[in-house]
Amino acid sequence: MTITTPDPITNNQQQVIVRQTASGFEQGVAATAGLLTAGPIGALASWGVLRGLQGKWTPWFVLGVPSVFVINFVNLVILGMIGAAFSPEVEYENQSFQQEKIEQVKIV
Repeated sequence: MTITTPDPITNNQQQVIVRQTASGFEQGVAATAGLLTAGPIGALASWGVLRGLQGKWTPWFVLGVPSVFVINFVNLVILGMIGAAFSPEVEYENQSFQQEKIEQVKIV
């Protein structure tokens, strides 16, 4: 994106200001790639990194490849914690079975 602005030092002269930013489409592509490779956390991370790198795709890719493994590990840990929170308790079944065995031994 380029913008012309008057030169503050020399009269009647224009300066060109060049700003590197990622367009909305590029940010969407980065977020989609992050979503497909590393889930919702990856979508947020890849979108933020592309904005931070001002639309440069090469460093985005170099940072993204190793981070996919870390983010997927975090996703699996979170998924495991959620799964463990909703799984039935197996310990109570084992304890009641052991109590029955103990009672049977006492009877005999």
